Amino acid sequence: MSFNLATLPQAQMDRINVDLAASGVSYKERYRMPVIAEQVEREQPEALRGYFRERLQYYRTLTLQTLPYDMDGHR
Repeated sequence: MSFNLATLPQAQMDRINVDLAASGVSYKERYRMPVIAEQVEREQPEALRGYFRERLQYYRTLTLQTLPYDMDGHR
C-alpha cells in the first residue's frame, strides 16, 4: 500500500485538501484562534463546498466530544 499522496488522482487530492481545511477550521475554533469558516469555505472548489460543510460539522462534533477543558478554558 502506497502512502505517497502525490500519486493519487487529482479529484481525491482535492477532497483530502478540503478535509484538511475543515479540520483546520475546527482546530482554530477549538482553541479560540481567529478564523472565519465562511471565508475558508469560499476558498474551496465550488464543487466541494458541500463536502467541506459536511466535514466541518463532523470535526466540530468530534471536538465537542473530546474537549480537554471546560468552555471557560480551565483544565
